[in-house]
Amino acid sequence: MDNFPIQLSENILLEAQLSRDTSSLRRELYYIKDKKLESYLDSDELKNIFWSNIYNAYVLIIAKEAKEETAVFKYKRIKIARHLLSLDDIEFKILGKNNHNPLHKFINNLFSPRFIKSAAVKNVDSSYLIRLDRTALNTSLVVN
Repeated sequence: MDNFPIQLSENILLEAQLSRDTSSLRRELYYIKDKKLESYLDSDELKNIFWSNIYNAYVLIIAKEAKEETAVFKYKRIKIARHLLSLDDIEFKILGKNNHNPLHKFINNLFSPRFIKSAAVKNVDSSYLIRLDRTALNTSLVVN
């Protein structure tokens, strides 16, 4: 069986890498039902693949737009299953970077919406975290 969200995330990443328009694919991502997304992403491995693809695609998409400072990582503009997320939400709350400290993990869990809690990986896999690529965005930021 094909995993629709994984394929969609791969297609968005590919189109972003080729500097093509991703708006129709991102619209599909926005209208997917969160319960459907949760059922397709039923393991940490699938969650890691999906969220790493989305993160890297949005770094490329955002890098092509005018922006200032590093606030772009905190700005909630990634629309998935009718929820708004930031790059930081994906990197730190969903994929769990810096969640090796139990206190950080507890605080992230306590103040995160249900969607982020259900999307988050249970066990952090550092091999996926090193695949997150901020390079395109860091080199295109305008510092005032």
